[in-house]
Amino acid sequence: MQIILDANRAMRKVSFTNKRNAGQSHDSNQGSSLSTNSADTVLSTLKPFLERIEGDNHSKNSNNGLFLFPVNDQRLCTILPSPLDEVAGVFHIKAYLVDDELILSGANLSEEYFSNRLDRYMLFTDGGGGLVDFYADLCDTLCSYAIKYDGQPPLLSTQSFDSTRKQQLESSLTRLFVDETRTILPDSYSHNDALDPVAYAIPTFQVPNSFLGRPFQFQSDNDASRDLLLAAVESEQNMSVRLSSAYLNLTPRLRSVLTMFGNKRGGGAPYVLTAGAMSHGFAPKKQTKSKQNNVGIVDKIKSSIPEAFLTLVKEASQSIIACGGKVLLYERQGWTFHAKGVWITANDTNTSRQELINDPTSVVSTIIGSGNYGARSEDLDVESNCVIVFNEQSKGEPIQQSVANDWNNMCEHSTVTEDLDFRDDVNNLTNIVVQFMKKFL
Repeated sequence: MQIILDANRAMRKVSFTNKRNAGQSHDSNQGSSLSTNSADTVLSTLKPFLERIEGDNHSKNSNNGLFLFPVNDQRLCTILPSPLDEVAGVFHIKAYLVDDELILSGANLSEEYFSNRLDRYMLFTDGGGGLVDFYADLCDTLCSYAIKYDGQPPLLSTQSFDSTRKQQLESSLTRLFVDETRTILPDSYSHNDALDPVAYAIPTFQVPNSFLGRPFQFQSDNDASRDLLLAAVESEQNMSVRLSSAYLNLTPRLRSVLTMFGNKRGGGAPYVLTAGAMSHGFAPKKQTKSKQNNVGIVDKIKSSIPEAFLTLVKEASQSIIACGGKVLLYERQGWTFHAKGVWITANDTNTSRQELINDPTSVVSTIIGSGNYGARSEDLDVESNCVIVFNEQSKGEPIQQSVANDWNNMCEHSTVTEDLDFRDDVNNLTNIVVQFMKKFL
């Protein structure tokens, strides 16, 4: 049993109220405000299971436990207050494995994802043609680098930033993503089955250049995604691309590829979807009057983030709309938007709403995973996505239908940006956030 969390986020303090129970004395600490963090909460839940596993195996397995993956230098974490220190990069991978099943997603496991926070999920069963084993190996590799948490504050500065350990991680990941020549298909598959898969899955990995002071020695998720988009642009078929990001902050490198779709003669167009102000992940939550009167600089900066992203949406809209595409804002009362991904279609029939996928069988590829397709995902966070390419010769229509529904259902609660009036009187704090923190958003 393994759980991997970002070392910085896992240690972030979270306040809660310990309510008094009937019959307890008033001089106890019941009813007082206490604090905890994700690492301690998860570890307390995990301990009984770990003890049972160790008892059954009669030995301790170093691969079992709670692991904290450090991305940033501890010195930076001490300069910025939590949670602002997370803008410099986090371990952002979301993959969930149980037995021979795998869920790839962009979702965390906090309570809101089980109720009113929209995200995408893809379930691979029966080993997923070897994909489940691949991600199990990836988790083992990441755990070998991460710090095993036992309830004591991790010594990030001494244990986690040794260059030798980082290079060992790079070597292990290179063997996993490049050197292993085995195909991701179990031996039990027959030759005919292997020749006719429903789709091909290509896992990707991204780590910031600052981690080693240079790129890793295998293709990054950024390059893999860009190569897929360029291949679609260069295809003789009429290809369109749809991209969803919870926090839209298109880099010039990505924007240049997206606009190629609209500028290609006879080609499709780019359609981009992101959170509107109402459903933004950083939208201010309702507070009591006492809390409203005690707002610090961190809270003020956080409250300006949705407007900062809308400023970035306005920038992106200009180039996307100019090449015949659309930018949509997801707005749904009581919901927050966290879905991300890419959909590529070929020769899809036109509808009155061109942003929709009319023919599910036109979906030739999709990307699912943790990346948000912005500056943070490209340069700061540790990410993993999976490129799914459908086999034209196989009967993959039910899966293609599900993938198309993902996009179309999000569009049902979205508004095209050209129908909106963007504010020109952006306040000074928002301007500061946009100009000085753009590469961190």
